[in-house]
Amino acid sequence: METIRDTWHRFNALIDPHTADGVKVARMHSGPDMPMVVLETALPVKFAGTIREALGREPDRPQRFDGIEDLPKRFEVLPADAKTVKSYIAGLVQGGAS
Repeated sequence: METIRDTWHRFNALIDPHTADGVKVARMHSGPDMPMVVLETALPVKFAGTIREALGREPDRPQRFDGIEDLPKRFEVLPADAKTVKSYIAGLVQGGAS
């Protein structure tokens, strides 16, 4: 939360909680001879509740996500078995599963 707040106040950059973890660790290990790069791992809007708690405001929502909650949801329930999950993913990649 503190990293989200600090990044917003210092750089006017809104980051999600996972990216904030990366920024926090990078700050701990960076220095003049050790530059760091942190990549955004998710959009802040995915964690709207956390952003509201940290900053007291709603995160901006990219227009392409307007109405996303109303789209059909598709999911498959799979057993907790690595071989089954790998097989399912392979089927998706090959176009066999939907």
